[in-house]
Amino acid sequence: MVNMEDVPVELRWRIAAEASNNLAMGYSLAFRQVLDDKVVNRIEESVWAEGGKQMKDIADSLQMPTGNIQEVDETWGVIGGILIPGIEGEVVESNNKRMVTRITSCPLLNNQKEVGLEEGEGMCIACRAFNKNAVESLNPQYTQRFTRRMCLGDSYCESVVEEK
Repeated sequence: MVNMEDVPVELRWRIAAEASNNLAMGYSLAFRQVLDDKVVNRIEESVWAEGGKQMKDIADSLQMPTGNIQEVDETWGVIGGILIPGIEGEVVESNNKRMVTRITSCPLLNNQKEVGLEEGEGMCIACRAFNKNAVESLNPQYTQRFTRRMCLGDSYCESVVEEK
């Protein structure tokens, strides 16, 4: 008989993260079969925004710092990597008031394509809502926006975290 302890912790986390991401895609597909895209986009925006607001609670439980823009960016990156493993990117600009990160691989976008959801504004709305609320929950002095988005056809996403 196999016990949970027989499954390596790293594998358990990967399975849990992938399953929760697949669940989100499943809801999106199901909603889009019975509701107008604009209604689904509004629902998903609200749900993902609330998810982003939980980042501060997670950061506090892990005793991660959020006092300045670099700490917010690092903490956001670590927690984001836990929640959505496989995101790849690099910081391309960093100073005391602004951080720019280029994301080159997004497992949510890849998963969206695999389950047959069309690329477009829907995923971008959810992603934007999650990330903006995540950054603002980590430290209300900062906000986040995207200047490039793979879900709209760009070759990478560009995230800008800056003072409000």
